[in-house]
Amino acid sequence: MIAWIRFMLTAAFVLSGIVVCCIGGLGVYRFKYVANRMHASALNDTLGIALCLIGWAISAPDGFTAVKLLLVVVFYFISGPVSSHLLCRLEIETNEQREDYMTVRDLDEEAAIAAAQAESELEAAQDEPDAQHDAGEQAGFDANMNDTEILDENSADEAEEAAAQDGEVDAP
Repeated sequence: MIAWIRFMLTAAFVLSGIVVCCIGGLGVYRFKYVANRMHASALNDTLGIALCLIGWAISAPDGFTAVKLLLVVVFYFISGPVSSHLLCRLEIETNEQREDYMTVRDLDEEAAIAAAQAESELEAAQDEPDAQHDAGEQAGFDANMNDTEILDENSADEAEEAAAQDGEVDAP
């Protein structure tokens, strides 16, 4: 009975792994750009091979063989995506016609533009201190108010009474 359960689990894992690998192969065939193809193949072969190896580990004759197969799965889960990422990155950096397939942004240029905008906004804010004050009032608070300043008369009276009870200030 246990042999049949192991056989069924092995068959299920191996067949599902084969199906996943076939779907990945279809993705490699259908996509036009190499980065898309690498993505389809990397995701699907990692999962497909892992499912097959797990199925074989279930049907392994001894525990040592099963552990070795599971270690191969762990190694493949680590190395497969990393290697495909590096290959895809190499292709993107060396492809001279990549603008035909994707939008290419120069991050160094964008960072320089963002830094220049931030610097001009900072200079404008320093030139107009009232603008900061007005912005604070619009947000619903006084930007120049100290934490200890009390604006409400009732809260000032309550603060004096509390201080008098604590013995800090003489009550009137």
